[in-house]
Amino acid sequence: MKSFEKQLIELNKKYAAALGDRLAELEAYLSAYELSGSDVELVKLYKGAHAIAGSARTFGLPEVTVNAKKLELAARDESEIKILQKNLAALKKCISS
Repeated sequence: MKSFEKQLIELNKKYAAALGDRLAELEAYLSAYELSGSDVELVKLYKGAHAIAGSARTFGLPEVTVNAKKLELAARDESEIKILQKNLAALKKCISS
């Protein structure tokens, strides 16, 4: 049993570490969208936020799930850049804390 618990702890640590990289991807998609207005970048932002929302729920991170879902829905609804930036900043804050 202890071996399994250690594996879960290690898996959670790896997931948390990977969130930083995934957050950087979202920031890049939003920056590209701001510059180009390309729907392709907005779709990438939506899909990336959707993936984080789902995986964070699996790893028991409800605050990350909620904030990623807000960003996902804002991207899906093609919200204003300021709203997307606000939601991304909230996600970043809860990941870094």
